[in-house]
Amino acid sequence: MRPRLGLMSDVDAITNVIIKAMPLDPQWDYRFPLRYEYPDDHYKYTRMLFELFLDPTHNDWCVMVVEDALEPDCETMIVAFGVWDVSYANKRQYGPDYQTQDPVTEVEEQGGSTRKDANHEHFDAFWKGQIRAYKTYFGSIGPDQIHLQILATLPDYQRRGHGTSLCRWAMELVRKEGLQDMTVMASPMGYELYTWLGFETISTFIIQVPGENERLTLVAMMYRPGV
Repeated sequence: MRPRLGLMSDVDAITNVIIKAMPLDPQWDYRFPLRYEYPDDHYKYTRMLFELFLDPTHNDWCVMVVEDALEPDCETMIVAFGVWDVSYANKRQYGPDYQTQDPVTEVEEQGGSTRKDANHEHFDAFWKGQIRAYKTYFGSIGPDQIHLQILATLPDYQRRGHGTSLCRWAMELVRKEGLQDMTVMASPMGYELYTWLGFETISTFIIQVPGENERLTLVAMMYRPGV
């Protein structure tokens, strides 16, 4: 159950986890309401994103996975994973003006901008809203921090401590590397976990397309060692 580094060969297993786990989170329906009508597009572009996160040349990102089995004698498989922005290392080397690699934009440029499973207005509002919130609430801290981008566990394997073990791996990284914090834009699905782990609530913010009633509520949260 200890997290290990994700490999390129894990991409199909990770894609399986996110496609099965993330519909439990309201932001997935908000961004991809047509995923059942267009399952091929949904799989293709989800997998493409994680290929980029896992690609060793995209070293601003770190994917950690956890393997488990429902029964002791069964073969283990990847059941949970987390993705972190760890660009602090390159920013330390190249300076604070270093631009973090952007796999989401790369997917958009490789056909994702016309994917049929997504509500593109919602997708754009979600991504730009998170960027604005990050700059507003965490930008003043500087480069010595990591950001939890995605955390997911297969439904049958939830409440087994996998999300906790992944977060604690990252919390230890913060301490070991002398970083100031780990941040996350928490959905309702993850808020209780992060609160239990000692994350501070910084602010609540709304993601919404102008003129629409539909909206998402997310919470900017932060873990700081020793607090």
